[in-house]
Amino acid sequence: MIELKIEKINESQIKLILTQADLSERNIKLEDLTIPSEKTQALFHDIMEKALEEYDFISENTPLMVEAVPVGLDGIMIIVTKIDNKNQENIGHKLLSQQKDLRRFKRKPLVFQEGEIDKNSDILIYSFEKLDDVIDLSLRIAESYHDASSLYKLHNKYFLVLQMKQDGDENKTEELELILGEYGQKHISIQLSKYYLLEHAETIIENKAITLLSKSFAC
Repeated sequence: MIELKIEKINESQIKLILTQADLSERNIKLEDLTIPSEKTQALFHDIMEKALEEYDFISENTPLMVEAVPVGLDGIMIIVTKIDNKNQENIGHKLLSQQKDLRRFKRKPLVFQEGEIDKNSDILIYSFEKLDDVIDLSLRIAESYHDASSLYKLHNKYFLVLQMKQDGDENKTEELELILGEYGQKHISIQLSKYYLLEHAETIIENKAITLLSKSFAC
């Protein structure tokens, strides 16, 4: 089991960083953190137990806000804040500001006890070493894939974000992922990662990447 390394920010806040490997060891996907479940509740319980043991961080009946800050594309910083009467109003203003500025995304509430589930969470994110790999992939799947897709460049790699229909065929999604895996590497595929790319990466093609690439390079 992973060793949780918690840091105390102040009397009301603690934080820790979890990588994809950390979550895999607990059999948790990062997107699972947006939906209450036994696994996420167990993780949260362990966090609070560790915080109590190391820093005497006690919440009792005080409401807690759990936030996530993307650390690159494959890691996440979890921040737990005790919401008392003194900072409850400030927290409210803070969340309102975040909702107005998603394209400059910094933090988003995670759901452990209450919160809002992302309505557009069905995305796939893959990275590719060469643009030629993205082109070859686009030519191969253009006839079967017709949803939105965007292409970004970050650290000399190309990142393709595919928007999947929530009511789509699961078998087709699995087939698509098998093909994607032949050309690139899958990354944590949630809105946090997408907003990280929007903020830090260069946008190459927005919305219709698969369609435009396949038409441009078709024989």
